[in-house]
Amino acid sequence: MSLIIFSCGGNDSNDSGFAYADITISMDTVVVDSGNEILMAATNAFGQRINDKANRLYFWDMQSYNLEVVDLDEMVLLEKKPFEKEGPNGVGQYPYVTILISDNKIAFLEWNKIIIADMDGKVLETIKMDEEWMKEGLGERESLQPLGFSDEGKILYCSISNFDRLNSNIVQVDLENKTKKVIELPEYDKREKFRVTFKSESNGGTSMSMTYPSFALDTYKDKLIFWSNAFNALYEYDPLADSLRYRTITNTLTPNEKSGTYQNDVTSLEAMSEVRQQIAQEVSFTKLFWDDQNKVFYRFTYYNLPKIADEKTKSKVFLSILSEDFEVIGEKEVTEIFKSDPTVQFVKDGKMHAFLNVDDELGFIRIKIN
Repeated sequence: MSLIIFSCGGNDSNDSGFAYADITISMDTVVVDSGNEILMAATNAFGQRINDKANRLYFWDMQSYNLEVVDLDEMVLLEKKPFEKEGPNGVGQYPYVTILISDNKIAFLEWNKIIIADMDGKVLETIKMDEEWMKEGLGERESLQPLGFSDEGKILYCSISNFDRLNSNIVQVDLENKTKKVIELPEYDKREKFRVTFKSESNGGTSMSMTYPSFALDTYKDKLIFWSNAFNALYEYDPLADSLRYRTITNTLTPNEKSGTYQNDVTSLEAMSEVRQQIAQEVSFTKLFWDDQNKVFYRFTYYNLPKIADEKTKSKVFLSILSEDFEVIGEKEVTEIFKSDPTVQFVKDGKMHAFLNVDDELGFIRIKIN
């Protein structure tokens, strides 16, 4: 375990409104005890799912069909839960993404299908995304893409996939009553400006590659947060009150959204890669991380620097600290800590935890803001 301390002087102006005028950052490293097991969660952060209490990490290993369960209190591997590929409890041939519904249920996503199972590998429900009532109201080239579930798993929230033009609305799907409701997010229509598509014709068919800003759902207490990496602003939705609020967030050290003009449709993969790199050199935003101990959000803002020859891409990285009402109360450049895109996964005991591979073991850099 190592300890590093950075002192970051902030804006000392009395009218800045910052509660974090001077930010001190302390860091150490912790490694998960995997016993004699090989922990595949150490290979990447993409498939890691953290429960609401931040005391369990779940990682779906599609190669072995095991669900790895890590105790984040003790930082030990608890078990690898085996799941079946076929049969009455089969979770699918290619379950490429998982969504954690609770500590008792997990959803496996396949093409046009969601399979919900308990943690002992028993299939509880299969949701077919291509049923007529599901597709009603969608365009010919549109489909629903699951983002997350309500706590009890009865409501499914989906984005709308559209290969011609990005659709930034949310579809709320009531799985019990088989009804749908559209939640409109008009400010996010600007995502279309940063879509880049390459189409090619071959053997009588059309292949397509597309890149576009992220669109994600997170939960905060009893509310939902819809956000995109292209914008600082977010949408806050209260399912109980059925109310939607557009919340602007104002940083002073970086722009608050992407703003460039780019070619949406390109004629080669090389051109697509070039435009994508240009977009990545504009500002991007991570999810918000709620610190229940200090009652603040943390968020990282970053942009890539132009790549030099074969060097690894480097980034400029900034940390924002926000109040519960999304007011910025502190911000500082932290490039000296994060040389590239931040890999923070969750906040626990007042510390941010950033994914780290430590000699093929699962580790975390723990970051505390003082």
